[in-house]
Amino acid sequence: MAPEKEPTQVELQAMAYADGELSESERRQFEARLADSPGLGKEVSEYLSLAILARQMAPPEPMDHEWDRLSKDPVQRMGFGAGWLLLLVGAFGVGGLGIYDIAQSDMASLEKTFALALIGGVLVLLLVTLRGRLRTLPYDPYEKVKR
Repeated sequence: MAPEKEPTQVELQAMAYADGELSESERRQFEARLADSPGLGKEVSEYLSLAILARQMAPPEPMDHEWDRLSKDPVQRMGFGAGWLLLLVGAFGVGGLGIYDIAQSDMASLEKTFALALIGGVLVLLLVTLRGRLRTLPYDPYEKVKR
C-alpha cells in the first residue's frame, strides 16, 4: 500500500477555511482565491460535506426515525407529488390564461406592454434563480445530508 502524502498548503487552507479556523485577513485572501478557482470551491465543499457527515454519525434521534417512517408512507409520498403537480398545472394555467386575456383585451398597447413585461420579468427571475441553484448544486455541502 502506498504511503499517504502530506496535504499541500492549499489543502490545509481549504480545511482550515471549512472549519472556520482562518483569521479575518486569511479568510478574505482565501475567498478571493475561491472566486477564481471552481476546483478549489469543490474541494472546500467536500471538506464541508465531511464535517457534516461526521456530525451525522451520532445515533439517530427519535425524530429521525419518525421522518424515515413518514418518508416511506405512500399517502405522504403521493400527497406531495399530487400537490406539486396541481400547483404547477394551476400556476402555468393561470399564467397562460392571464397572458391570453391581456393579449385579447381592449387595453391600450402601453398597458399590455407593461403587463406582459411584468409576467416576463417574473419568468426570467424564476429561470435565473433555478439556473443559479442548479449551477451551485455541486458546491452544496448539504446535498448528501439525509433528512
